[in-house]
Amino acid sequence: MNKTPTIGFVSAPAWFDPAPSEFPTVVEEYVRTQQAPLLLPDFDYRLESIALVQPELNHCARSLAAMGCQLVAQVGSPFAWAGALSEADARKRCDAMATLAGIPVIMTSLAIIDGLRALGAKTVALNCTYYEREWRDSFETFLKMCIFDVCHASTLADQGLVPPDTRMEDIGWAMTDDLTRRSILAAAKASPEADAIVVTGAGTRTLSLLADLESRIHRPIIAADTVLYWAIARSLHLTLKPAMGSLETL
Repeated sequence: MNKTPTIGFVSAPAWFDPAPSEFPTVVEEYVRTQQAPLLLPDFDYRLESIALVQPELNHCARSLAAMGCQLVAQVGSPFAWAGALSEADARKRCDAMATLAGIPVIMTSLAIIDGLRALGAKTVALNCTYYEREWRDSFETFLKMCIFDVCHASTLADQGLVPPDTRMEDIGWAMTDDLTRRSILAAAKASPEADAIVVTGAGTRTLSLLADLESRIHRPIIAADTVLYWAIARSLHLTLKPAMGSLETL
C-alpha cells in the first residue's frame, strides 16, 4: 500500500482550481493530490443552489476515496454554510461526506472556524473581497452562529476598490495580487480591534502575500485558500513552510 500522503480536492464548479497544484508547495513532505470538480458546468452560484449540492459533494468524496486519497478537502467557503441553520448543521454536511467516503473530510469554511479557534481569536474582521452583499451578510451570520464577534465586514465594493454594481462573475475569477493586497489592508485599517482578519473567496489567492501582509498589519490572516492548507497539514501531520505565515506555528 502506498504510504505517500494523498489529498483529494473537491473543486468548485466551472472554475480552474489552483489548490491541487499549489498545496504540495506549502509542505516539506512529498505529497500527491487528486481532484474531483463538481460536474455542474452551468451552475448558477446562487446560495440556494449551493445549499442543494450535498449529493454531488458526497459523490466527489466517494470518488476521491476510490482513487486512494487519505483525506478530502472541499474548496470554496459557502458549500458548508449556505442555508445552514447552525454550526452543527454545517458540520453535518462535512460528516455526511466523510461517512460515505470512509475518510476524513475538511470543508473550507469549517477550516476557517477551526483556524480562528486555534488562534484564540474572539473578535474578527471579515474581508469578503469579491462577494456580493447577500454572500457577505450570510457569511457574517454564519460566523456569528459560531460565536465570533464580527466587528467589521466589507467587500471590494464596500471598500471603494471596484464600482458598487460590480458582480461576482465580473471579478471573482480574476482577482489580482494588487487588489487582494489593497483589500486586506483596507479591512485591517477599518478594524483595529480585530484579533484576526478573515478573507473569503477561493478566487482570492493569498499564499504569495500572506507573510508580508501579516507583518504589515501585525495580526494573523485566516484566508479561505491558505487556512484549508493548514487544516490539511494538521490532519495529516505535515510540516508547513514559512510562507504560510502565522498558520505555520499553530
